[in-house]
Amino acid sequence: MVKNHSYAEIAYVNGYIYTADNCNTVCEAVAITEGYIIAIGSTAQIQNLINEQTQVIDLQGKTMLPGIIDAHLHPFWGGLQLSGCHLDYASLTVEETLKKIQHYLDNDPNKGSDDWLQVRGWLRQEVLPLGTDITRSDLDQLNTVRPVILFSNDCHTLVANSRALEKFGLNSNTPEPKDGKIGRFANGELNGILEDAPAMRAFDSIPALNDMQAIEVAKRVQRELNQQGVTTVMDARSAHLQFKAFKTLANEDNLTIRLLGAIEITPDDAPTLNDIPKAIDQAKNFAQLYTQQNWSPKPDLKISLVKFFIDGVLQAPIMTASLLQPYRINQGTANNVNFVESDRLGDLYYDNAILEKLIIEVSKAGFYPHMHTVGEGAIETVLKHIATLRAQHPELDHIRPSLAHNELAAPHHYALFAQLKAIATLSFQWAAPTNEMIEQFHHMLGEQRFNELEPSAKFIDAGAKIAFGSDWPIDPLNEWFDFKVAVTRKGAGKNAQRLATDRNLTITEVLRAATIDAAYMLGQEQYIGSIEPGKFADLIIIDRNPFEIEPEDIENVKVINTIIGGKLVYQQI
Repeated sequence: MVKNHSYAEIAYVNGYIYTADNCNTVCEAVAITEGYIIAIGSTAQIQNLINEQTQVIDLQGKTMLPGIIDAHLHPFWGGLQLSGCHLDYASLTVEETLKKIQHYLDNDPNKGSDDWLQVRGWLRQEVLPLGTDITRSDLDQLNTVRPVILFSNDCHTLVANSRALEKFGLNSNTPEPKDGKIGRFANGELNGILEDAPAMRAFDSIPALNDMQAIEVAKRVQRELNQQGVTTVMDARSAHLQFKAFKTLANEDNLTIRLLGAIEITPDDAPTLNDIPKAIDQAKNFAQLYTQQNWSPKPDLKISLVKFFIDGVLQAPIMTASLLQPYRINQGTANNVNFVESDRLGDLYYDNAILEKLIIEVSKAGFYPHMHTVGEGAIETVLKHIATLRAQHPELDHIRPSLAHNELAAPHHYALFAQLKAIATLSFQWAAPTNEMIEQFHHMLGEQRFNELEPSAKFIDAGAKIAFGSDWPIDPLNEWFDFKVAVTRKGAGKNAQRLATDRNLTITEVLRAATIDAAYMLGQEQYIGSIEPGKFADLIIIDRNPFEIEPEDIENVKVINTIIGGKLVYQQI
C-alpha cells in the first residue's frame, strides 16, 4: 500500500470520470501516488493534495474509465495471428480460400519444404455456402509440399493436408478418441478434419517458437491490448511458452498488462478418479512457477483459475455443443433447406463423476473453476456440480466458479447462476451473427430455443453477475465493437438483424462487466476494476463519452491514453 499520501504525485482534473464503484459514482478528479489511487472527488477537493511536485493533467472534460478487464481470451494465440497467412475472418468459398492460401505460398519463397504453414483468421462455420467443409483433398490441391493446416478461430477444428497428417502421426488406423473427433471419408480414410481435443493436441505438437520469438509476440500482444484500453487479461488456456515470455517482460519491468491465467485440466489429464490428485499437483506446480502472490501497481502474473473444456461448438456443421434436446439438421441443400430433428445432442467431454470431483478438488486447492460451456446441456451439467460444491462444502463459499460462453442457456438456468453464485463470462459480439447465420440458427434450433441465444441481460435480471471476455482471436480484437453489440444486439451494416428476444444491455451494465465485475470474477476486485482510493491506478482516457453518444457510435470510441499503476503505457498518436 502507498506509504505517503500527503500529496499527489499525479492528479487528473476537470474530467468526466466514471468510477464503477458500488454507486456508479461520476467525479471530476483523481489523485495518484506510488501507483495507487489516493483520492477521488471534484477538482476543488483534490486541490489540497496538489503541490509544486505534482504532475497535474487537465482532462478538459474528457472521459476517464477504469482500465478494461478482458476476463477470457487467448492473448498469445492472438499475437501469433498478427502476422503470417491470414484470411481476415472472411466468409469464403473453398475455391476462394485455396486461392488466398496459394497466393501467400507463392510469395513466401524462402520457406523450406518442412516449414509449417498455419493459416489463421479462418472460421469453419463461415465457409460458403454455409454447411460446407474444407477437407484434406482440398488442401492437397495447393501447389506445395509443405504441411498446411487451417486452425479454425473457434479453437475447435483443425483441417490438415496429407503432409500435415503424416507429421501428426495420424492415419486410417488411428482410433477414435473420446474427447473429440477425427474425421473420415466414407471409405474410412482420414478427411483431414480434427475436432476439439484431437485438434488441440495436433496444434500443440507443431514446433513452438524459441524464447526470443515468443517475447516478441508477447510485446506485440500487450501493445494491441493497451491500444484498446485493456489493462488486465485472463489467458483462458495458459501454457509455459507464453507465460515464460510474459514473465521475462515482467522481470525486465517491460510488462504493460496484468496477466491472470487458467491452467487447463483435460479429460486425458484425469481419466480416472485416482488421477485427479496428480492433475491438480501439476496445476499447482505451473501456478507456482509464474504467480506473483503479492500484487502491486507494477504489472505481474498470477495463475488462479483452472479451465475445463466441457463441450464444443454450436454452429453447423460442427454442432458439438451439448444440448438438452436434439439439433435439427439440414437434409436438403444450401439453397433448398430441409431441417429435420436428429438424434444429435452434441458432446460432453468429461465423465460426470470425474468432473464433479475435479470441480470440488480444484476449489479445495484454491483455484477458481472456469468452464467452457456453450450449450444448455453443458451448462446444466456444470450447474449441478456447482450445486454439489455449494451444498457439501460451505467452507468453499468464497470460490467463484465461472461458466464461459453460454451461447444457448435454458430459461431455468439464469436464476440458478444467481443462486449458486456462478458467474457468466460472455463475449458480447457473439450476439451479432450474420443474417445468414441467424436464419440457420432459426432452422437448427427452432423458435423457442432460438430466443434463448446469446443471453446477457437475462443473467443480470435474474440477479447473476456477468463478466466480459472477448475470446480474442476467435474474433478480431475490437473491444468497443463488442460493447456496441451488447447495447444493440446487432452487427455491422444497416440491414443487420437484431438477435433473439433478450433486452439490450445498458452502457453501465456493459462497462461494469468489463471492469469491476470482471475483477470480481477473477478475485481481484480489491486491487483493480474501479476508480477508488486504495486501488491500483489502472485507467483509460477515451475520446468520447459512452454515456452521452448514440449506442451505434460506441464502436467508434478511441483510446487516448492507457495507464497502468499510474504509468502511461499507451498514448494515441
